[in-house]
Amino acid sequence: MSRIQRIPGTIVALSPIQHGGDEKTGSTPVLRSLTHWDSATGKHVRLPMFSGNAIRGILRRLLMRDMCERLGYEVKSPKMHHALYTGGVLEGTDESAGQIDLAFRTAARDAIPPLALLGSAVGNQMIQGCLRVDHALPICREYAALLPHVEDARKEQSIRTFTDVAFATRRDDLRAERGADEQAQQMKVEFEVFISGTAFSHAWTLAWASDVEASCLGHGIALLASLPYVGGKSSSGYGHVAYNYPAAPSPDIYLAYLTEQRDRVVQALDDLALRLDGKRKVA
Repeated sequence: MSRIQRIPGTIVALSPIQHGGDEKTGSTPVLRSLTHWDSATGKHVRLPMFSGNAIRGILRRLLMRDMCERLGYEVKSPKMHHALYTGGVLEGTDESAGQIDLAFRTAARDAIPPLALLGSAVGNQMIQGCLRVDHALPICREYAALLPHVEDARKEQSIRTFTDVAFATRRDDLRAERGADEQAQQMKVEFEVFISGTAFSHAWTLAWASDVEASCLGHGIALLASLPYVGGKSSSGYGHVAYNYPAAPSPDIYLAYLTEQRDRVVQALDDLALRLDGKRKVA
């Protein structure tokens, strides 16, 4: 296997996708967007996209939960939860300031494949993952220059043919008596969405990953396909997608590793929990 492995694919919206940024047009939240240089028009343009960090977060939570369930491992502290499920929180003490424990980082990465894949912050230690996650770019005319290897009829269409404004309502079902100056507790919220049928070009890149780590990503991609939802409001009809990564690694090596090396992984997780709880000093 090459030391650098790129795994391209597509994500296709099967229902509208809501993925808000920090901008608003009036009272309507708009889609998260990215500014880039458009060589065709000779100017900067700002276009909607789906964040690679959001995709990475979904992958992390699915992989970590799946690993803990397969091992029968219980996460007992908030710090351990953050280290596994959210990427951790950097913190330091006078004792550990400026000290990097390479032996600990190596042991943790070698024993816990999802940690090696995605990385985390553990106390004052940054454990870097081997996975790089691209932004998911809508396949459309405005992004065509950034997607030279994509062949899809949607590249001929403007990005604005793939966006729309949806709305949700909250109704006042109590029908209680109100004073003359009292309003009903109901509202309408509008928000921008990608429409059904929007296709996104996306890719994962593995940098110097072991066979077990690459296989861990393959299992993660399978987990994504088993719960294929992205973005907001997935509980009410939004964010259903289809993932397609033809070159995804097989999950078999990773799943066999969890079975055969269960005690080693559990011990590494216990060591990680002890360090996070301050019961083990930095070497």
